[in-house]
Amino acid sequence: MPDDSTPLRAAVSSGTAAPSALPPSVLLVAMSYWPEPAGSAPMMTDLATAFAAAGTDMTVLTARPNYPGQAIYDGYADGAEDRRTVNGVRIERLLTIPPKGGGMKARLIHEGVLHAGFLAARARGRVARHKAVLSLCPSIFSVAVADRFRAPGGRHIAIVHDIQSGLAGALGMGGGAALKAIQAVERTALNRADGIVVLSEAMADVLRDLGVRRPITVIPPHVDADAVRPLPRPEGQPPTVLYSGAFARKQGLDQVLEMARHLHALRPDARVLLRGQGGLEEELKAQAKAMALPNVEFAPLIPSDRLGEGLAEGDVHLVPQRPEGAAFAMPGKAVTILAAGRPFVCTCLPGSALDRLGTEIDAFLRTPPDAPEAMAQAVADLLNDPARSAAMGRRGRAWVEGNASRSAVLARYAALLLGDDAA
Repeated sequence: MPDDSTPLRAAVSSGTAAPSALPPSVLLVAMSYWPEPAGSAPMMTDLATAFAAAGTDMTVLTARPNYPGQAIYDGYADGAEDRRTVNGVRIERLLTIPPKGGGMKARLIHEGVLHAGFLAARARGRVARHKAVLSLCPSIFSVAVADRFRAPGGRHIAIVHDIQSGLAGALGMGGGAALKAIQAVERTALNRADGIVVLSEAMADVLRDLGVRRPITVIPPHVDADAVRPLPRPEGQPPTVLYSGAFARKQGLDQVLEMARHLHALRPDARVLLRGQGGLEEELKAQAKAMALPNVEFAPLIPSDRLGEGLAEGDVHLVPQRPEGAAFAMPGKAVTILAAGRPFVCTCLPGSALDRLGTEIDAFLRTPPDAPEAMAQAVADLLNDPARSAAMGRRGRAWVEGNASRSAVLARYAALLLGDDAA
């Protein structure tokens, strides 16, 4: 499991200005939080610690950490860490049963046990009602129970990183009746929130088609641009193509292995480094072994305090995703890579969130899904043209500083919690 012995980085540097208006206290209801190193946890951790550092009394109601390895981290299973304050954020953790296997039934048990605990924490007074409440989907159940924590006259803003019904349908999880039930829960829960934040216009369109009528604001994934900065590549390493994140089905990592096979013919000196963990780890390793890929290496996720160093190892990064789920989620790792000043190659469909961003900023290359030969050629093109790669990296970094930095995002969330739906 990731090592969480290193204290969480302070949220706001001396050069970061706090918003002029902040809610005095905020509660975040979210399955994912520090020390989980992948998925939504880094963004939610950064947002919560930023509020705390700016002067807000910040509380997080979350699970015992278990993602992406789907096992409770060492030191957390006995509940000894269920109540802790880190960097000014009061963290309240509840029992959960990690979803081994990743099927619909396992996920429902995982989310059901956790959110029953959330409701019990409210009933027992462990966590009070708040005037300002944020919730994170996944899970949609976090959005549903967050209403119980909203004080009379307060505001609840739901942050949607994944549209669960869409992803479940796209990835073949559950039958038609189950998907309709999830859609009904999504529609009901989101229409009870005072406002909704999504990561892209494509996600907003999906929610409107689902029947969500509450105000929807697009706020792109954000990153701590002070902690993640362009760094020089390590001396002496071979040309490196890096994937870092969860080993899960929605990432479409099977196409990365095929890409590596094609890349070896184009650039036999390059290595493909797959850094991560998750339910597909052993399957991917077995597949790479069966394909006898000489250029593929596996490594664990790097500790969060060394994230910038880890990203610097990649001359070119990879952001693969299953095309069926592209409208229902936006990969936050893309923004982190841009902050590091590195180009990446992604798989996406025309009109998707990544496709639109690529057209806007010209800081990465796009290839069709399930076209590993095209992906390999795009990677080789960037490896073969360091000047082009460096220019893309500079454009990506500039976009992050202007659109996805902590200060800009914090101000927008604060405004939404205070009642400004035009934030």
